[in-house]
Amino acid sequence: MKTNKIKGVIFDLDGTLVDSFQAIYLGFHHVYTKMGLAPLSYDEVKKVVGRGLGHTFGELLGEERVPQAIFLFREKYEEVLRTHTHLLPDVRVVLETLYGRGIQLAVATNKLGRFSRAIFEHLRMEKLFTIIVGDGDVSPNKPHPAMLFFALEKMGLGKEDAVFVGDSVIDIQTAQNAKMSVYSVPTGNSAREDLEKAQPTAILDRLSDLVNLVL
Repeated sequence: MKTNKIKGVIFDLDGTLVDSFQAIYLGFHHVYTKMGLAPLSYDEVKKVVGRGLGHTFGELLGEERVPQAIFLFREKYEEVLRTHTHLLPDVRVVLETLYGRGIQLAVATNKLGRFSRAIFEHLRMEKLFTIIVGDGDVSPNKPHPAMLFFALEKMGLGKEDAVFVGDSVIDIQTAQNAKMSVYSVPTGNSAREDLEKAQPTAILDRLSDLVNLVL
């Protein structure tokens, strides 16, 4: 499973590095209650996130309600993202180890870019990343490969010099569209069987397994 010398790792965010589902749920709850709708359950929210707010609210509420829904979501999410987001197991150690060994790190996420950067500023980890790119920074969102290409450009690397790490089928599709290697971690809301069917380069049992593969 060893690859050529890896110089950079691009990570997905939610379900890969952080658990922010409670904050996302509170954002959705705010949207639905303000619109006079019956709120989705926590589990229902977990199932629909991943493609970006515009896509998700378009499918759930119809395109005409997307602008209002996004405004309401961001209003609440800005309030709760710092107190209801935490690192997943091993993440800090993995990131600091890779960074300390000269591996460039980046994030490519369908979460709004400024929210994604705010999370790592709050955790005092922003210095570990060459670039954190999200919704609103480039277009279109994943599974289009634009975010990966943007991150690679900022890192000064070719796609053969880096790997993408994510927890979802969308992440696998994104890397495949970019013709990059992709490692999956079953730490988000995608079942391991679904990840296997999507055929990533490898599935890691835990994020800490990445260190040996890269170094």
